[in-house]
Amino acid sequence: MPASTSVKAFLAGLKSQLTSQSAKSPIRFVTGNQSADMDSVISAISYSYFQFIFDPSITLVPLINIPRADLSLRRDIVLLLKSHSITEDVLFFLEDLEEMSQNDRVIELVLVDHCNIQGELLSKLSNEKRLKVISIIDHHADEGVFLDSHPRIIQLNGSCSSLVFNYWFDQFNNREIFQNHELVQLLLGPLLVDTSNMTQKVEENDTLSYKRYKGLLNLAEDPNKMNCLNKPDTKRDLDDFYKQLKKAKKDLEGFSFYDILRKDYKQFSFINKSSRVNVGFSSLGKSIFWISKNFKIDVIEKTLESIINDLNLDVIVITTSYTKKENDEYTREFVYYYKDAKFGSISELAKELELNNDIYHQDKLNEMKLINNLKIFNQANIKASRKQVVPVVKNILETQLA
Repeated sequence: MPASTSVKAFLAGLKSQLTSQSAKSPIRFVTGNQSADMDSVISAISYSYFQFIFDPSITLVPLINIPRADLSLRRDIVLLLKSHSITEDVLFFLEDLEEMSQNDRVIELVLVDHCNIQGELLSKLSNEKRLKVISIIDHHADEGVFLDSHPRIIQLNGSCSSLVFNYWFDQFNNREIFQNHELVQLLLGPLLVDTSNMTQKVEENDTLSYKRYKGLLNLAEDPNKMNCLNKPDTKRDLDDFYKQLKKAKKDLEGFSFYDILRKDYKQFSFINKSSRVNVGFSSLGKSIFWISKNFKIDVIEKTLESIINDLNLDVIVITTSYTKKENDEYTREFVYYYKDAKFGSISELAKELELNNDIYHQDKLNEMKLINNLKIFNQANIKASRKQVVPVVKNILETQLA
């Protein structure tokens, strides 16, 4: 398959190949983390594509680490993929992994956008000694596992997709492979989204990949122009490309509160001296006040109860981040709902997050505050995203509430 092959054709060919060679073992997957955001999805797809071009004898399946039905909750990803005619039927989800991992097959795994096993199915395969992590490219905190994987690239960066691209860029002597502008355009998506259009959290590898993307797309002379997201035959600027993706990501119209909690979700099990604590982390781009305006209190309470029970959680943490329209103040909130009263003190122990009661429109949240075992706080440490919140909660549950 030549480097000029479209990403959709590559994925479709992969589907066909796996169907005809279903008994082959071991099988290799590359997967992003269980939030399955744009960075994870595009990192996995691009890694798989580059691996095949580099060595066609290696089949590496790009796995989206969610059930197939949950893709529709990620409207920014659907929009970006659809603009390149990539549809759900050529993508691989947890259902595909479950089917292909039957008959005690060995799974070799490349991790992108995370550095440890995430998700119930992959954890199960790992516990059964049927999973071998062979490579890692990530921009989260190094968890010190799978030290013999290669490559093992874990470093601070705005977007993991930049690390993936730069790694493969350095592997190819023939730069003509990167003349596939479609793949570069896909990679631009998570880079711009994760760095707020190259204005926040930009690190050295982001700058390097951005420079390379512009060069490959012949944007050096006119850096504001590229192919439009929806109309490949017309020209639009990069700002518009970013704004379309951002708008789609924030679009929650028609979603239930349950959908919203599942849209950008990760789940972890923390082990202390006496027990295992299952915690879900849901990230929202809206305020808790917005939630209270759009959903009735009984619906909010029942949804929290349902997600705790459905996902076998002890605690669900909701981290919100948004900008107040009236003063352009960037704001974060830390909200959590729990079953056992012993988890009520998490907020008191999370000193690093600088939690307080200066909640946006707190005077209009009185009903919501009456929900048993629900705690709502303003998070003064606005630098702490979920990436920083998870280790804080982990430490509390494993060492202080053990």
